[in-house]
Amino acid sequence: MIKNYLLITIRNLLKNKNYVIINTLGLGIAMACCLTAYILIAFNIEFDDFHDDNKVKNIFRVHSHVVINGSDFRQAVSTPSPVGPMATADIAGIKRYLRYAGSQGGGASVSYINEATNTNNTFGEYVTFADSTLFDFFDFPLLTGNHKAFKNLHSIFLSERIAKKYFGDEDPIGKVLTLSFARGVVKKVVVGGVLAKIPVNSSIQLPMVMRFEHFEEMRALDQPAWGDWNVPATFFELEGPSVAHQITPYFDKYLPQRNEAFREQVVERVTLEPFKSRIDPTVLTWSYVNSIIEIEPLLIFIVLATMIMLIACFNLTNTSIAMMANRLKEIGVRKSLGANKQQIIVQFLLETVIMALLALVAGYVMSMIIVPEFTAMWELPYGLEDLSGSNLIITLFLLVLITAVLAGAYPALFSSKLNTISLLKGKVQVKGTNFLTRSLVSIQFAISVIVLIGGIVFIQNTKFQESIDFGYQKDQLMLVDIKSEKEYQALAAKARLNPKIVEMGSTEHQIGFSSYPNPISFQGEEIEVRHLEFGENYFETMNFNFIQGRPLDYSKANDFNEGAVVSRQFLKTLNIQGDPIGQYVTVREQKKKIVGVIEDFVDNIFRSKEPEPYIFYATVGDRWRNLIVRAEARDLGEINDFLEQQWKQMYPTKPYSSHYQEDVLLEESNQTNGNLKKIFLFLTILGGLLSASGIYSLASLNIAKRTKELGIRKALGATMQNILFLLNKEFVIILVIAGLLGSVGGYYGATWILDLIYAFHIPIKFTPVALSAFAIFIIGIATTSITIYRGARANPVDTLRNE
Repeated sequence: MIKNYLLITIRNLLKNKNYVIINTLGLGIAMACCLTAYILIAFNIEFDDFHDDNKVKNIFRVHSHVVINGSDFRQAVSTPSPVGPMATADIAGIKRYLRYAGSQGGGASVSYINEATNTNNTFGEYVTFADSTLFDFFDFPLLTGNHKAFKNLHSIFLSERIAKKYFGDEDPIGKVLTLSFARGVVKKVVVGGVLAKIPVNSSIQLPMVMRFEHFEEMRALDQPAWGDWNVPATFFELEGPSVAHQITPYFDKYLPQRNEAFREQVVERVTLEPFKSRIDPTVLTWSYVNSIIEIEPLLIFIVLATMIMLIACFNLTNTSIAMMANRLKEIGVRKSLGANKQQIIVQFLLETVIMALLALVAGYVMSMIIVPEFTAMWELPYGLEDLSGSNLIITLFLLVLITAVLAGAYPALFSSKLNTISLLKGKVQVKGTNFLTRSLVSIQFAISVIVLIGGIVFIQNTKFQESIDFGYQKDQLMLVDIKSEKEYQALAAKARLNPKIVEMGSTEHQIGFSSYPNPISFQGEEIEVRHLEFGENYFETMNFNFIQGRPLDYSKANDFNEGAVVSRQFLKTLNIQGDPIGQYVTVREQKKKIVGVIEDFVDNIFRSKEPEPYIFYATVGDRWRNLIVRAEARDLGEINDFLEQQWKQMYPTKPYSSHYQEDVLLEESNQTNGNLKKIFLFLTILGGLLSASGIYSLASLNIAKRTKELGIRKALGATMQNILFLLNKEFVIILVIAGLLGSVGGYYGATWILDLIYAFHIPIKFTPVALSAFAIFIIGIATTSITIYRGARANPVDTLRNE
């Protein structure tokens, strides 16, 4: 029987090649979209699967539970550096510890000089640090070298990409690299190994890793380890998993020392979490380890993939119903020969499964193109080759099953209920349209309207965000990365020779990418505000609008030691009444006197639409990280070229790195808007084509069932316009309903996505919603009109000959 089913299925598919091609391609693209969305889901599901369960079952990481503003609880996967060795020595049940951290202050300038070829490869890199136990805790395979080399204090291990970047085809083992960090710290290290590829969904990444002792040495230049905000992630290997709960209370004894040294953020307690447990990114405040993707972007792409899959499945349902009209006698013969309802259902479901399998093959092939494009758009180096084979097989099986049920259930059930005698006598007629087919087409076109609204909205959102008043002239500012005051002074001396530079200053932090939240005290109350530490001539260069007081003078000792400038929102947040100038606030146990108040500005379009409270105060020159230049926007490109040329003359072994302030603020949003625009417009085209093919099938079936009626009408004098109006009437109603549903869904759906992503975004207006609905309506009515016109052109003599 199964053989017979398959034979009939193949024969029917071969008879209807156009039907097969259209639905295979449509379903295939929809499945490719689902596989693309699954890439993000798999990223989370398979997070840290790179590590063997037996290897890491006894490894736990320390979570610090931080209290901010008295009641706001967050988690930091970090602990002060001394906790690792102290807890291992003090607490029974801990076998050993591992601390892991990354470079700050713009990373490091890494240089390799090949004396044989007299070449110098120099790039800026992100460097990580770990204790000598790194490869005892985790299995990170090597391409070359030996894990034991990491026991050498001055060794460094590289990823394959980094090794290729510096050494090409040359053997890197034993080669010396020179690393220049912030504050003039220079380290020479020896390459001890090249790591095999580490999946991007691993909590620990090792582009370049050197011993943790170097990290401790550099951080000690800033402040003592217990009070350092730049703290490592700490892991412990325990005697067994059950030990974690028993020893957790013993960590409380380290809290007083930590909280005394770092009063701005109080750690209430610590917990030990299994290494493979998921870190919730929504409550994460600080960590060097990676975490899973937040639920919001997952929901967006799951919803989009589901919508396009529904369009494709409904399209297959409609075309299957249309094709059933030609198979009524076949069903009647099967029933007369003894086929029961279940067998008829199996026959039609099997045909849908075969179609789904063909579509799966096409979709998997197409996903090899779509997935890399998608992941490249979001700069996510994760693809089909990184997926777990078993999980992928289960996903593909579910795709086929869901497709078969959604697309094939109704045609199979409908055909099984038909009366045998009526089928054989030809009395059963499949109507051109019914409530279900009308509903499916309405949903298809409504989804098309929704995704088109999304595409138009994200095009408009890009322009809207570029026009936001940020509170200062962002298009007149440029930043050059520096590592020390010495580099700043040297480059500034050269920059002063350029007459097109209006102002120039320095800073450690900058609006748009490196301000940070931290509590301050005012009249006994602690409130979290955003901090920014700056260098000389900062306010003159940024050209903020001062509403009270004056800029802080970096060269004056009083201003440098205790002066502060705040934003208007700062006064509102702290409820500072009267004249704020001269009032004091406490920052890290130091009194800061307010000398000026600036107008509120926009720091981040993702974070908050309401103004945020800001405090600015001076930092020492060794911590400067940026030279800031202000000039006319049209001159910035030329100035950048000039500064790069001067830099390369002074520092030929250090890479030059610069940023336009406008890019700092808008580059991520422009990328997000552009990517979503492309995705929505792609889905609009795909959804429009699938919806058009679905309504084409219904219109064709409608024409086929009313051929003689049309012949009579034409014989009685009906014009082509009369026939078009008559047959299009129900499709107009379908498309109007689809337009209304799609407009409502598109408005709220696009608003939901914008609210998830941005604090600042365009308010959705009537025009893009109406235009989208009208455009999809035109596509639908044009499809039905062409189909009806072709059918209505038939000669009445031919259509009525059998009467």
